[in-house]
Amino acid sequence: MAYTYKLVRRKKAVYVGTTNNPKRRNIEHSSSGKRYDYLEVTSPRVSKTVAERRESRNLKSYKKATGKKPKYNKTSNGKFNKW
Repeated sequence: MAYTYKLVRRKKAVYVGTTNNPKRRNIEHSSSGKRYDYLEVTSPRVSKTVAERRESRNLKSYKKATGKKPKYNKTSNGKFNKW
């Protein structure tokens, strides 16, 4: 089971992702030096497959609206990192 979430800075998403543990992931992002104001969970807990589809959809929507991917998202091909 997993959640989709985004990191927000100055009211803009700077990262979109999935995780099975939002609290742990927030600590990991903070420790890695990413600059953001808060982590916002954007979906209820769902299967990992559904969460990854939502993440992909959220990234596509973001890119369509802004012309680029969020600042800290490294992949642009929709492939996911394993946790």
